[in-house]
Amino acid sequence: MKIQTIVNLTEAQKARIVSRNEPFPQRICTFDMSPEKAEIISRLKGTYKLESSLDGVIIRATDDMYDYQRLGVEKTDGYDQNGNWRQEIQESIKLMDILAEAYATGTITQGANIDFALDIMAEAQRRREAIEENNKIVRAEIDRKEEEERPVREAQKKREAEEKEAREKAEAEKKAKSDAEEKARNEAIEAEKKAWIEEHGSERLRKGYAMGYNCQKIYEIERAQSVLGSEYVRDSQEVDEKDRSCPTLEALQEVERLKSVIEKGAAVVWLPHGMGEDESGCEAVKADPGKFSRYYFYKTF
Repeated sequence: MKIQTIVNLTEAQKARIVSRNEPFPQRICTFDMSPEKAEIISRLKGTYKLESSLDGVIIRATDDMYDYQRLGVEKTDGYDQNGNWRQEIQESIKLMDILAEAYATGTITQGANIDFALDIMAEAQRRREAIEENNKIVRAEIDRKEEEERPVREAQKKREAEEKEAREKAEAEKKAKSDAEEKARNEAIEAEKKAWIEEHGSERLRKGYAMGYNCQKIYEIERAQSVLGSEYVRDSQEVDEKDRSCPTLEALQEVERLKSVIEKGAAVVWLPHGMGEDESGCEAVKADPGKFSRYYFYKTF
């Protein structure tokens, strides 16, 4: 039987043929093969087809397959023995490359028997098919395990979803409670503020608050001074202060007085720059008037 296929010579292989004063073979060549090799060729992914001719049966590459990338056993991806996916387990083996190298070494000529090359192709195809069969076995085992584990995974997924839902619900309830408590605190603070302003605030403070203006600073100052005394000034900025050593009797007496006036007490401090950057250092009593103010108040001596 005969086979017609491509012989694709590289430049190096052509040089070796020229060195022997031999002509290049035609790119499409006809070779001889034993009948039992026909079955081998027919298994190579449909690359070849049978045709009848006056010379007998010829196995010919189909016209649309005259492409050196397709005339061979392709690379095969597959699983290894541990079930891990590996790429390019088998290199591409092309009949045209085997024949080109045989031409270059002078072991065959056109029309010669190429059973040896077909045996190489057959072995490559056998390994390829073994890999593909192993792929099916491993894939089936993977699918079996996945199906076996599916109820466990679904139960885990459901449990995680339920836990997430419960967690989100608890967080939402906690936030709602916190927001409600914060709102109640703010409303209580505002009610206390309103009552104090209406009863004790100056005319300026009462009118401004009633007309909707932000009078927080005036409110804090007036209320703090009503508790601490009119000499106390609110800290309107970061006051630079240090510990006071050997405080004066007057300052100590003021701290002692405040113990019966405010909850958090007071302390004697030293202000290197007074209540402002341009002032000279002085002694002061620092007091926290109460929850209604975010600032400390100072009385300087």
